[in-house]
Amino acid sequence: GFRPEMDLTRELQLHHCYASEGPMKLAASLLAARVASSASGDANAASDCLAQAAPGPDLMRTPEPRFFVCGAKSYGRNSAFLLKLGHAQVEAVVSILEEELPASPSAKRPRLD
Repeated sequence: GFRPEMDLTRELQLHHCYASEGPMKLAASLLAARVASSASGDANAASDCLAQAAPGPDLMRTPEPRFFVCGAKSYGRNSAFLLKLGHAQVEAVVSILEEELPASPSAKRPRLD
């Protein structure tokens, strides 16, 4: 199966999930959502990747300051990644950076609508 390439991040302070090899916070959230769906008794809900909620900004943070893992690599070996979730991840990271970094007076953020 697919494995994320981790050579680029080997020297960084990242905590990877042992099962999926994705960032730990996001991987734990995905697993918890899947377990909750399974516990609800609906077998289809547990395997329906279209029913996933977009990750919040807090799930995108890693122990490495201002380093974020977005896109398919953030799901590691988990095959439930969708492009719309990748777009939501990028928007979450941009919102984090907008809060943390001072804005220059001439910079304007383009609308993604």
